[in-house]
Amino acid sequence: MSNDGELFQELFLWIGQDLPKTTDAKFEYLQTPNEIIVKQLLPDCIVLSMPTEVQDEVLMTLRHHELTSHCLILVLQDSPLSPYLANGTWDEDYTQHYQTYKSRKQQIKLRYYDDNAYKLLAYLWLHPEFILTPQSVPSSSTLFNYPLLNSWGIAPEESFSWLTSLKRKGWIESNSLINRVRFCGACQSGHLNYIDTCPQCQSIEIEMQASLHCFNCGHIGKQDRFKKKLGLSCPNCTQNLRHIGVDYDRPIENQHCSGCDSIFIEANVDAECLHCKVHNKLADLQVRNIYDYRLETTGRRIVRQGKDQGLFALLPGDAMTNTQFDWLITWQNQLAIRHGHEHTIVSIQMLNLNAFLAQEGETKGFAHLDALLERIRSTIRNTDACSYSPIHGLLLFLPFTKIDQIKVIYSKIFELKSRQTVSNIEVSIRAIALPDKNWGDDVQIWLTDKLASVESL
Repeated sequence: MSNDGELFQELFLWIGQDLPKTTDAKFEYLQTPNEIIVKQLLPDCIVLSMPTEVQDEVLMTLRHHELTSHCLILVLQDSPLSPYLANGTWDEDYTQHYQTYKSRKQQIKLRYYDDNAYKLLAYLWLHPEFILTPQSVPSSSTLFNYPLLNSWGIAPEESFSWLTSLKRKGWIESNSLINRVRFCGACQSGHLNYIDTCPQCQSIEIEMQASLHCFNCGHIGKQDRFKKKLGLSCPNCTQNLRHIGVDYDRPIENQHCSGCDSIFIEANVDAECLHCKVHNKLADLQVRNIYDYRLETTGRRIVRQGKDQGLFALLPGDAMTNTQFDWLITWQNQLAIRHGHEHTIVSIQMLNLNAFLAQEGETKGFAHLDALLERIRSTIRNTDACSYSPIHGLLLFLPFTKIDQIKVIYSKIFELKSRQTVSNIEVSIRAIALPDKNWGDDVQIWLTDKLASVESL
């Protein structure tokens, strides 16, 4: 199935119990979701009216099937999975919610049903209030999962790295840090038992112990062994201990090992995996930050433009990946040093995209943005190398171009600066020169440091 922006006849379904008397007449009644599959229906809005223990199973089924994976689903009552798979609670004022969904559906140009990454972008676009939130599942070795991704066949153990890769591309952004968990270095299970062990013999037979230190002979032992009927006495030298700080004190070593009889301040801590039984040092555990996610500006443009072409949708010249661009400028820097060539790298960034779109509204805001990007694209020559970086924005490599020539060659770019008051889009343009003999080992670090060291033109 494809989604090319066509308008489909609206279909509203009520699944489960009988319709209330006040329900909008446009709803059709179905007893089970299986009828959708059998009849190959393509609903726009579904209301679920059923017991909570059944509702979660139905939600997973609806989100799994391509006919219903992205439609607006409302529930009459919350269930454990409804915050992750439904789009809110139904009431008779649902129409505003549906109109937002319908308007956004008409703007999608992305074919997404055969690609899970595109499916996620489209879902987050259709339901702008939705944040991809992890669910705590203590019985699972991953401890957390994303029910929406699970319904699409993405395994919990794969979802974390998969979402991180989408974040690196700038398609989604982390909304907040939900938790930080640790996993076994051998089998990646989160079911760990933290065990205190003796630093001398690694025995687990340790206990807290009150001890005393005799100043006369230096003996250290259990407090019970120093007691006598009328006070305290050292069991080693029999010296009476009357005044703490004068005759004796309490050592800071307050843990005792029954295996080797040693005392110590802090025990070693090992993490025993309850699945594979491997003992991990704390430093060897795999640390994973658990985030929830929402759609980034680049992801929104992909949905609206219909393909992965980055924020600037480069057409003139060759649009390179970041890896290709890094290799090119590294190679050209070496040639420039050897042969005395001069080149320029230009970075063009839009600094306030999210605030601008929130202020203007997405429909009007993207229209302004498209016009601005078209003017930028018109400045790119066929001989220029182009790449898009979520960190640096549009990167242009201008061969045999000196920095003082940029204002002449790219006058249209600088003209954008004078038009900012019209669109309220903040544009930052920075330029750095090649060659540079202080390149270092990492081109990305060099690029970041160099661009940060120059003022915006």
